[in-house]
Formats: sequence, C-alpha cells, structure tokens
Amino acid sequence: MTMKKVNLTIISASLLTLVLFFMILYSKGFERILNSMFSTKFPSGSRIPLHELFLQHLEMVAISSLIAIAAGLVLGIFVTTRHGGEFKESLLKLVNFGQTFPSAALLALVIPIVGYGIEGALIALTIYSLMPIVYNVVTGIEEVPKDVLEAAKGMGMTERETYVKVKIPLALNAILGGIRTAVVINISAATLAATAGAGGLGVLVVNGVKTFDMILILEGSIPVTLFAIIVELVLKDMQKRVVFTR
Repeated sequence: MTMKKVNLTIISASLLTLVLFFMILYSKGFERILNSMFSTKFPSGSRIPLHELFLQHLEMVAISSLIAIAAGLVLGIFVTTRHGGEFKESLLKLVNFGQTFPSAALLALVIPIVGYGIEGALIALTIYSLMPIVYNVVTGIEEVPKDVLEAAKGMGMTERETYVKVKIPLALNAILGGIRTAVVINISAATLAATAGAGGLGVLVVNGVKTFDMILILEGSIPVTLFAIIVELVLKDMQKRVVFTR
C-alpha cells in the first residue's frame, strides 16, 4: 500500500513537471491558451521570456534556501547543546514572532537598508525561510525521549556522539519537515521579490496587478504554484524514504 502511494506521488510530480516545462519552454503556446480564455492589454505577451523569469526565480529560491538550511541546522543544534542552551528560549521567542511576520513586511524592512535588487530579496527570503527550520530542529531534538538519551549516556557516548548517533537521527523527520515547509514557503514568497527589483516570476504577477491584466497574473502565478507543488511532492517523498530507511 505504501509503495502505491509513493508511486502516485512520483507520477504526480512527474506529470506536473512536464506541464511546467511546457509552459516555460513553449511560453507562446501557454500565452495562446490563456488568450483564448481571457482578454489582455498586451497581445504580444511579456517582454521578458518566461524561461528567463523562471531561472531568476529558481536562483533566488535555491540560494536563499541553501543558506537558510545551513544556518538553521547550525543554530538549531547549537541552542540545544549545553554551550548554547542559554540562548534557546530567546531564539525560539524570536522565531515564533518571526513566523507571524508577513514576508512582504520583512521585505519592506530590508529594502531601505540594503537597497533594491537581488541582494535585499535574498536576505529577506533567507531570514523568512530560516525560521521554520530552526523551530523544527529544536523541537525535533527536544522531543527525543529522555530514556533513550539516558541509555546513550549509560553506554558512554559523548555529547557529540549522542547528537550524531541518537538525537539527529531520531529528530530527522521533524528536521526534514521544517526544511520542506521552508522551501515551499520560499517559492511563493520569492514572488514578492519582484517589488524589490529582483526579478523572477513575480514580475508578471506584479505587472498584471498594476494593469489589471489577468493573463499576466496567471502567466506568473500558475508556474509558481506548480513549482511549489512539485517541490512539496518531491521533498515529501524524499522525507518518507530517508526516515523509513533509517
């Protein structure tokens, strides 16, 4: 039964990927389909090729997500150790507050400091996607049963060995869940980066909203939605495989 579910996940992700590739590589055909359903103020379509905007979007998501994952793992693990335990409560309060903070507001705070462009967008996206990772790392490690830790201590394991062999493996499901959530959120939040002049698929959405053009809005929002769903399905399947095989 499990294999059937996994196969369905892979098949769904593959089909959606094919649809997304069609939209990006054959953007004119995608535009014609939208033109047949909606009216537009720009019959010639977007001036910037869709594949170029998608690559910009992918670049922002990839860079900010990788930095957030690395920083989130280091921070989350550090505050659960005896050396960083004193910072745990303050960090979690900050993370909980940050997760209620709108991504648009965070971007608005960063832009006046860093300026327009991809740098400000990357900083805002990294900070925003960092929070669910840190939270899940800390929560996952803290939820490791005390009797398991006592058994590890009784076996003579050092703190480092306890983390490598016990805490992190048992918290892996929660950690991977946090990473999955962060990346998916990041894909949608990167749409707002267009308001900071960072490019991406959000350019179409923002221009569409400004001009009340439904086709531009859909041309940007549909690929973003498909991209987020595909990443969610793939990471969820990877999470199940990694956790199940351990």
